[in-house]
Amino acid sequence: MKHARSFRLLTFTQFLTVFNDNLFKQTVLLLAVGLGSSIRSQSLASAFFSIPFVLFAVVAGDCADRFPKRNMVIATKWAEAVVMLLAAAALFLGNFTALLIVVFLMGMQSAFLGPAKYGSLPELASARELPRANGLFQASVLLGILLGTGSAGHIPAERPDLLGWLGIGMATVAVIGALVAQRMERIPAAAPGKKIRFDPVRRLFLGLAEARLQPGLLPALVGHSIFWMCGSLMLLAWNEFLAVGVDGLALICVDAGTWSLGLAGLSLFMAAGAVVAGWRLHQEIPRWMPVLGALGMASGFALAGSVEPRPMSLFLCLGGASFFSGFYLIPLRSLMQKLPPPQQIGATLGTGQMLDFLLISLGTGSRLWLQDLGLGTQQVLLAAAAIFVAAAVMLALRLPKRTDISVAQNVN
Repeated sequence: MKHARSFRLLTFTQFLTVFNDNLFKQTVLLLAVGLGSSIRSQSLASAFFSIPFVLFAVVAGDCADRFPKRNMVIATKWAEAVVMLLAAAALFLGNFTALLIVVFLMGMQSAFLGPAKYGSLPELASARELPRANGLFQASVLLGILLGTGSAGHIPAERPDLLGWLGIGMATVAVIGALVAQRMERIPAAAPGKKIRFDPVRRLFLGLAEARLQPGLLPALVGHSIFWMCGSLMLLAWNEFLAVGVDGLALICVDAGTWSLGLAGLSLFMAAGAVVAGWRLHQEIPRWMPVLGALGMASGFALAGSVEPRPMSLFLCLGGASFFSGFYLIPLRSLMQKLPPPQQIGATLGTGQMLDFLLISLGTGSRLWLQDLGLGTQQVLLAAAAIFVAAAVMLALRLPKRTDISVAQNVN
């Protein structure tokens, strides 16, 4: 790899970021499960994390083009340290409203980090190395999810003093990440003269219109967003299995810490799929791979929505779906990074990130609507399976048969 050392540093920094994000977010979601209306509280927390991406993702993409991406990564890591200190204060107080404000700030920090970190990969890896770099990078992300999510739930909610110290620890992790990022190699900005404008709605439509000009890019953006919408539904459903119903019983009778470890364990399947997909791809991305990934995830979700709700059955069904997610995400993300011109990679990734979180918000918001329609937790998983089937059909019809990412030229 042409900038192997910087790639390793970025990967480690990203791992620390994902660890912090998932530890804090899952802690807040588990606290929400303990409130009176678990579905509404979880949906509210998820919405507070998603809204900043909708507002700032496109601006963040402009910044990733306008400034050196290394500088953006460092700045957002120091911002993360400040946000985690605020999280510590909110946890010490045990105030759920304050936690929601911190979740919003964490979402804003992540929104500015996203285009910079993913936009750095085409600068650090050659075209031939990019899919493998994405696979390894995604594996580190999933390892962070594993450890962060798995660590949540082990501190009792009735001990806000211990939860507060958890926030101090997360701030320390953020500082370490910032110091690691500062050792990355300096690479000039891709478009130093770009103007930065805050106009999220107009810029979203403009970004989607520009994506239509490059065959394969728009379906890649839409398919990527569909994954995160269904993922948000799966996360809510996973935690809902612990919620106590009106009959005083929960669908799954395990403690929150063990259940969080199960959720984190799914990331091992995702990491394995990401690495396999990354090593399978070279300079060419075949259409069959993301289509296979979509159908594999649909099958796993459908089984999870149909079997008797036992911990091991759900884990294995969703584990299979998680493995196929690598075959879906890695080719789509590689297309999003390589098809745009170098000076527009940040803007394209910002557009994609905004679209991701619009659909995540749609997913979390639709959970309330599905609840009103009488759909239970497993029925939500069946709905997600149907969405993945639709995504497979869309990708089969809209993606080129193969895409040579070394020259961004499509061969039908």
